[in-house]
Amino acid sequence: MRFLQKNWIVAAVIAVLVVAAGYFVSTNNQQNGKVGPAATTQSEQVKKVKASITINPDENSQVLASRDVEIEEGKTALDLTKKVAKVETKGEGENAFVTSIDGRSADEAQNEFWELVINGESSQVGAGSYKVKNGDKIEWRISKF
Repeated sequence: MRFLQKNWIVAAVIAVLVVAAGYFVSTNNQQNGKVGPAATTQSEQVKKVKASITINPDENSQVLASRDVEIEEGKTALDLTKKVAKVETKGEGENAFVTSIDGRSADEAQNEFWELVINGESSQVGAGSYKVKNGDKIEWRISKF
């Protein structure tokens, strides 16, 4: 009789474990929205764009940087520039005005400024506002106003 009681207890414990395991598996799948290896992490979902950047103060200066860069979609020309060079600005975010790149400052006394050129045309917005698009050619050069 004791043998039957022990078998009944073991069977009951196994049944409870099976039901509990099934519950946790189904709950976990519903929360994640996907099952198994097909699930992706948040970092895999971040889209990237490729752009080229050239930092060329003027015809007589050494080019400070020239390369193709991959950056997260939605990042700005300022973010892209900071990825390849040390940048100093006045203001922040959309209002940031670049004053120095890799130690080369624009001389306000000589009416110089760092000009942002996008795809061959002078940008109509600041570097902190312009969202980089795939294939953009970003150039920085010192110009006079």
